Amino acid sequence: MLDNILNIQHQTDEAGTIREINDKVPVRGNNTWMLICSAMLASIGLDTGSGAVIIGAMLISPLMSPILGVGLAVGINDREMLIDSIKNLAVAAAAGLLVSTFYFSITPLGEPTNELLARTTPTLLDVMVAFFGGVAGIISISRSDKSNAIPGVAIATALMPPLCTAGYGLAVGRYDFFLGGFYLFFINAVFISLSTYVIVKYLHFHTKAYVDQAKQKRVAKAMVVVLVIVVLPSVYFLYNIYHDVKTKKQIEQLVITDFTQRNNEIIKWEVQPGDSLQYIKIYSIGKQVDEGLVQHYNKVLVDNDLLNFRVKMVQLDVSPEEMEQIAYDITNNLTQDLLKTLELQKMQEQHADSLRRRQRLSLNSNATQDLKTLFPEIQKVQVGEMINTANPARPDTVTLVMIDWKEQQPAKEEAASAKNKKRPSKPKIQAQQVKEYENRIRSYLSYKLQRDSVQVISSY
Repeated sequence: MLDNILNIQHQTDEAGTIREINDKVPVRGNNTWMLICSAMLASIGLDTGSGAVIIGAMLISPLMSPILGVGLAVGINDREMLIDSIKNLAVAAAAGLLVSTFYFSITPLGEPTNELLARTTPTLLDVMVAFFGGVAGIISISRSDKSNAIPGVAIATALMPPLCTAGYGLAVGRYDFFLGGFYLFFINAVFISLSTYVIVKYLHFHTKAYVDQAKQKRVAKAMVVVLVIVVLPSVYFLYNIYHDVKTKKQIEQLVITDFTQRNNEIIKWEVQPGDSLQYIKIYSIGKQVDEGLVQHYNKVLVDNDLLNFRVKMVQLDVSPEEMEQIAYDITNNLTQDLLKTLELQKMQEQHADSLRRRQRLSLNSNATQDLKTLFPEIQKVQVGEMINTANPARPDTVTLVMIDWKEQQPAKEEAASAKNKKRPSKPKIQAQQVKEYENRIRSYLSYKLQRDSVQVISSY
C-alpha cells in the first residue's frame, strides 16, 4: 500500500524530461535577457528591502535549468550535457554577478538592508531547503502531466538573490557579503543538482553509456567528499545561530526576568559586542539601580559559564508616570496629525469635486450652444447626468441629452411661408432624420464631454 502511495515511476515521462531540461540549459537569446532582468530586479529588491520585487526576480530567473542539467547529466552519464550545463551555469552566474555589481556600484542607496543581511550566513536549514526544493522541481518536470510546482521551487530555493548579494559585496568591498552570498548560491546549486541525481536514479532513467561498478563507486565517493566539504560551513553557521539564541534565552532568564521582578521597567535590552567582552545593555526607567545589583548580575553570569558577558545599565532620567505621559502625548499628537491629514484630504476631495462639477457645467453649456449651431433644427436642448444602477456593484454615470425639435410644417404652409419671406426659412426637421441626428449628436458629445455613456432622448 505504501509503495502505491509513494510510487511515481508510472507517471514519469523520461524522454520528455531529458528533452525539456536539455532544451532550457543554454543561456542565450531570451534566456539571456531574462537573466539580466532577473539580476537587476533582485538587486533593486535587495537594495530597497522589497520582498515582492525579490520574489518577482526569483520567478523569472533561468538559473534553475543548468543546475537541473548538471544533476541529470551525472545521473544518466551524459558527458556532453554535463559539460554544457556547467559551462552555461558558469556563464549565468558570471552574468548575474556582473549585473548586480554594476547596479550596486551606481545606486544612491547601497546600505545593507535586512534582505541582504539574511543571505550572508547560510545554515544547514538552507541546505535542506535546496535539497527538498530540487526534489520537488525534478519530480514536477518528470511527470507526464506537467504541474505548476516550478514557480514555488524557484521562490523556495532563491537562486538569484544570493548571487546578487555576492555582487553587492564586490561592489562595496564587503567580502563577508560576497563569500556569504556566493556560498548560499553554491549550496543551492549543489543540492538541487544532488536531488536531481537522486530522483533520476530512483526513476531508473537509462544511462547513455555503460558505467562499470568500480567507476560508479569512485564517482559516488567523490560526490560524498564534495558534499561534506560544502555542508560543513553551513553546519558551523547553524551552530553559531543556535548558540546565540540559546545564550540570549539564558541571559533573559538570569538577568532580565529578575530585574523586572524588582519593580524596574525595561524599555529595551540588547547584546553589544566589544573587543574582548560583550555588554548586555539594559535601558530602564524608575528608581536608581544600585551598582551592587550590577555586580551581582555579573557574578551570576560568570557562575553560569557566560564569562565574556557583562551587564551595563543605562538609567533614563524619567519616571514611569512621565514615560506614560510621553507615550500618551506622542499617541495623541499622532492622532491629531492623522485627523488633520484626513480633514485636509477631505477638503481637497471636496474642492476637486466642486471643480469637476463646474467643469462639467461649463462643458455642458458649451455643448448645448454647439448643438444649436450644428443642428438648426433643434428648438431646445438640455444636458444633464443621471446614475444608472442596473448593476448595483458598478453604478454608471450616464450623460442624458433631452432635445426638443422644431415642429414639422405641412408642405403647403411651408411653401406659403417661403413666398411671404424675402429669404428662405431655416430647415425643419423631418421625422426620418431624427435617428441619424441622434447618432451624430451621441458621437459628438462622447468626444466633447469625454464620456462613453451618452443617451439622447428626442421630442418632436
